[in-house]
Amino acid sequence: MTIKAIIFDMDGVLVDSVDLNIKSFNMVLKKYNVKLNKDNFRKYLGKSLKDQIAMWKKDFNLKEEFNTLDFSKEAFRYQLDLMKNDLKPNQDILDLIKAAKKKEIKIAVATSSTKFRAEEMLKAVDIFEELDAFVTAEDVKNHKPAPDVFLKAAELLNTEPQNCIVFEDAVNGIEAAKQQKCLQSQN
Repeated sequence: MTIKAIIFDMDGVLVDSVDLNIKSFNMVLKKYNVKLNKDNFRKYLGKSLKDQIAMWKKDFNLKEEFNTLDFSKEAFRYQLDLMKNDLKPNQDILDLIKAAKKKEIKIAVATSSTKFRAEEMLKAVDIFEELDAFVTAEDVKNHKPAPDVFLKAAELLNTEPQNCIVFEDAVNGIEAAKQQKCLQSQN
């Protein structure tokens, strides 16, 4: 196998944002008497916000209707405040991306996040401008654990999936990468 592209997940891989997600989601969910923690949040990792909201409605017996975009924007406003001092570029990741680029290996992000949130987060850690492709939950019909987000990234990179390596941290994302048997995944 020849690696021609690296596809990164964003949350937990390129951006250390899991704790920020839990805190910001709790700030929004407080009015519904829902409290997420690291233990119960684990099963939602790697899922799109739309899918997470559907799971919360079931898990916490919520009757309210949620607008995914409105929820995302409200949570992200809280998240921006929380991350002002904590979110910093990871020099090791930046060095890996630069080394890959020197070897003409393409770089993509394939995330379950919304486009506006992902773009802002990746700009904050100096990665967005380095990308050859950028795929979010809004760009595919089926979300992780379906492989669509990774396959779309490979397509945009004009690279066969078997020539891509995926860096992913969540079980749902690893399952998505492995579903397409020719995709390699690293966690």
